[in-house]
Amino acid sequence: MDKNFEIADIIVAFIKNEATPRQISVLDDWINESEANKRLFISLLDEVAFEQRLSSPSMLEVEDAFGKVRARVRKSKRGYWRYVAVAASVAVVVAIGGIMAYWVGIPEKQGIVTRQQSISVGKSRAFLTLGTGEKVALESQDTLLRGKAMNIRIQENGEVFYEMADSIAPAEVEYNIMETPRGAEFQLVLSDGTKVWLNAGTKLRYPVKFIGKERRVELTGEAYFDVTRDEDVPFVVETSRSAVTVLGTEFCVRDYAGEANLTTLVQGSVSVEDQRGNAYLIRPGQQVNIGKEDSRVLDVETIYFTSWKDGYFIFNEATLSEIMSELSKWYDFDCFFLNPDAGNERLTARLKKYDDISVILDILSRTGNIQFTQKGRAITVRSAW
Repeated sequence: MDKNFEIADIIVAFIKNEATPRQISVLDDWINESEANKRLFISLLDEVAFEQRLSSPSMLEVEDAFGKVRARVRKSKRGYWRYVAVAASVAVVVAIGGIMAYWVGIPEKQGIVTRQQSISVGKSRAFLTLGTGEKVALESQDTLLRGKAMNIRIQENGEVFYEMADSIAPAEVEYNIMETPRGAEFQLVLSDGTKVWLNAGTKLRYPVKFIGKERRVELTGEAYFDVTRDEDVPFVVETSRSAVTVLGTEFCVRDYAGEANLTTLVQGSVSVEDQRGNAYLIRPGQQVNIGKEDSRVLDVETIYFTSWKDGYFIFNEATLSEIMSELSKWYDFDCFFLNPDAGNERLTARLKKYDDISVILDILSRTGNIQFTQKGRAITVRSAW
């Protein structure tokens, strides 16, 4: 029972957005212990379902146990009434194995139930790690960071430019790292004039000044490149599973952990080499898709893979699981599916990237037979049968 009360305390802290990193780690371990724990956690995030469970006939048999737990919590040093209901429900349900009560559903009403507005639209924000190791937070502002051979200017529109501080070229390559967390995006212009758009959850390592026979950068996440042409010095984007080589063109590279590695060409031509040593030369409207087992060249509509740069999410027959994964990077929320069928439903939608999350979810719920429930930074999804 002591562990149940500890978990209850942590869940309450999580709901109130007050959980510490250690508490979140403990909660993750508990959730991963069993499918029952996972379903209980998801169910408790849904206040409506929680209230229905308490009034459900299936819960009448545990009223006596509930009362005993309530009494124990009242006597406990941690037993303040601000969390007694949730603490008792967690302890009781876990202790007696009342998993049958989890699936008391949300009312059969299509749409969104919003419990707490704490999910905000992403914004222009990034962290820049300089060659000295200093880390600078960047937002849309007019700022100048002065260096010995290179100045870094952050403009009001959020773009970062690298400017030569003097006419003396640096003797050694100095690297900077630009990182955008979840719920953020940023733009920068490299020293050769190449423009880069960084999507949420992305890290780009690049030289302050390109020196030598190639212009090489390292990418984790997703970025759109508009490369300044230089036939003598190719531009190379290196990821964990590919190396993309161009002379000057526009393309998008995506390399998130757990997802396929994608290189989508908008114009010009690029050469893509995968981690297996296979090389592909693609033309505009084609994409190299590198998966766990193999790599393929696909003909695609590039707008579905690049619209994020222009302020839209455009999906064509995408699964709801894929859609919510994409939205979670930008709006920075956690998503849970109450039934597998909901995640497999395919939708076609055009969403404005800067709309409030409630607007986005309302559009999706009307597009498909889907119901969303928001609690803090967590969104639960189920089919609205």
